[in-house]
Amino acid sequence: MSAKTPDRLIGARRRSGGFALLMVLLLIATSSVVGISYIYGSQVKTASTGNLILASEARYLAESGLQHGLYSLRTRATPFGSAKAPNGPYHTVAGDGGYVFYISATSVPNDYRIVATGTAGGISQTIAMIARLTSDYAMKMIDLEPRYWWRLGDSGFRAVDEQEHDDGIYVNGVIRGTDGAILGDANTAATFRGSTDYINLGRIEKLDYNRITFGCWVRADRWANTWARIIARAPSPSVTDRCWQISMNGSAHKVRFNLRLKDTQYELVGPTRFELGQWYFVVATFDKDAQQMRLYLNGEPNGTKSSVLKESIRDDDHLDAWIGDCPIVPGQRPWAGPIDEVFIIKDRAMTPEQVKELFDASIPDVEVISWDD
Repeated sequence: MSAKTPDRLIGARRRSGGFALLMVLLLIATSSVVGISYIYGSQVKTASTGNLILASEARYLAESGLQHGLYSLRTRATPFGSAKAPNGPYHTVAGDGGYVFYISATSVPNDYRIVATGTAGGISQTIAMIARLTSDYAMKMIDLEPRYWWRLGDSGFRAVDEQEHDDGIYVNGVIRGTDGAILGDANTAATFRGSTDYINLGRIEKLDYNRITFGCWVRADRWANTWARIIARAPSPSVTDRCWQISMNGSAHKVRFNLRLKDTQYELVGPTRFELGQWYFVVATFDKDAQQMRLYLNGEPNGTKSSVLKESIRDDDHLDAWIGDCPIVPGQRPWAGPIDEVFIIKDRAMTPEQVKELFDASIPDVEVISWDD
């Protein structure tokens, strides 16, 4: 006798089999979706990884821009630039990304903001820092004990002599408050318009020493006169009348140093041509015993004249000395540009080592105050 399966059990089995088939189909569909999602996710991860690498490269380039900016800030290697016209682009490898940077002053004296942007594969990173400059230049100058030291950072009409011997007078609109030659020093410079403006130092003492040093910082912004005077004492521009002077040598635009020893005029011209818009540290020395005149430019020797007369300078303290032109008629030999830190050291010819040390003191120390990502 065979047993019969109830109809209700047969229906349950059919429903169970259908459900199992449905679950299998759902698992297959889910696996397909998960597989597609995994592939898509892998592509996104790959793309994101590539962007992260490019972003890291851009960051590295931006940091290189900050380092370049710090170097430029200390050495004046490049102009400051601006957000609209930055320095660069510079490339570490040709065609493989690059960076730009610019520098701007802040409201705090001697604090500067450096902003750099690095770009790699179309991705850019911008970072900035505040750097503070400090300078030992003034202390080094004090150690040299100059007889006269006109820093030319004045706001009034008197060009103050830091050594309290003889102040000068600003005449005919010399511009005060120009950015000075010494970064990291709040003292400013005086700018001459290349017209009839000058500083009259008056009848400073007679510089009839056995040894002497003249020095200053100068920048020519244009050539108002090819024989422009930086500092001079003379009754006229004539070659036979000059007691002493530092000036330019005609269209060659080279610095020259003139002295009158007894009844003879001596002239020493350096080999370096001045470029417009660039600061130069000029030092001129005379040593009677060595019978030698010497010029220095930016801390380095720039010409020597030997076998000059073994005589002291034939100076005349009945004549005025001027900065920025030649006495006695304004506008004859005008300077066009700023002059800064004019000094005279009596009875001492600075040595090459002293000149280099003073120039090096003009390169400021740098402290990073803040970092902005």
